[in-house]
Amino acid sequence: MEIGSDFNLNIKKENNLFFASGRIAIKNILDKFIKNNNDTCLIPNYLCDSILYCFTNYEFYKINNELNIDIENLKDKIQNNNYKLIFIINYFGRIDKNIDLIKKLCENKNILIIEDFTHNLYSTNLYGDVSICSYRKTLATPFGAIVIDQHNLLKIKQKSYFNLKYLFYNLLKINGMLFKNIHYFKFIWYPLLKYCENNLKYIDYNGFDYINYLFYKYYYDSDNRLIRLNNYKLLNETLKYKSILNENLYFTYPMYIESNEKRDKIRELCSIKKLYCPIYWPLNFDKESKCNHHISNHILCIPIDQRYDKKNMNFIINLINNL
Repeated sequence: MEIGSDFNLNIKKENNLFFASGRIAIKNILDKFIKNNNDTCLIPNYLCDSILYCFTNYEFYKINNELNIDIENLKDKIQNNNYKLIFIINYFGRIDKNIDLIKKLCENKNILIIEDFTHNLYSTNLYGDVSICSYRKTLATPFGAIVIDQHNLLKIKQKSYFNLKYLFYNLLKINGMLFKNIHYFKFIWYPLLKYCENNLKYIDYNGFDYINYLFYKYYYDSDNRLIRLNNYKLLNETLKYKSILNENLYFTYPMYIESNEKRDKIRELCSIKKLYCPIYWPLNFDKESKCNHHISNHILCIPIDQRYDKKNMNFIINLINNL
């Protein structure tokens, strides 16, 4: 034992895994559990394409228009078929009301639960056998995903090495995001960002990601949860369009608009005023209409993150309520 002298630089203390992206994290999880072509996964019929494309042998289970798992549909599938794992998304941070029953169903059939808590990063109540979060959706970091393996099922020992191509595109991506803060270079940042992201898609960097780890440690601040939550509450109290979920959340404000045409028009008018509202998620990949398009066609997500205060929320309220 040494007492005194200079401080050591401790890069990693916990057993959490850090990957370059959520997509790469999911692929690593699947590589551990999916051993042959007969291993089938259950995935929700409301999800983004980057998750869908990670799976090769899968079946959809139904998500209803209230963003709950259709429990009867899931029961029928689990009781009459064999599945290796189920992928569950905590939509906008809300944990499904039937999660205890779902856990019991899966336990009885030896189905592993992969929990996606991207929308509730600050939660301490994780239920998955393995839990994954693409934290760049919440923190001010351009990349990164954390995997929490509570029962050490993955047994992944990430090697500490750098992929130079991966490092190059991520450093370029960071520079692109910095250009956003310089008036004369604003036109550069978005094309540069998309260029880097398109190239990063083809780099499966599986090593322990020191860059992402340091970004995560630097930007993770549980106080941001309260800022987001207060912004959500203010919007929910005063916007004429209410949240699709009847509870207080902190990822985004998922505003429900009864008409798809009206939703698109509101989104267009908001963008003119520099209020940029994403849709979680456009289901352009779903050519056979197996997914829940009702949610996708009627939802508009209002930013409520820690960059914004009450003044910003009042601007949003006045803008949308007067459209």
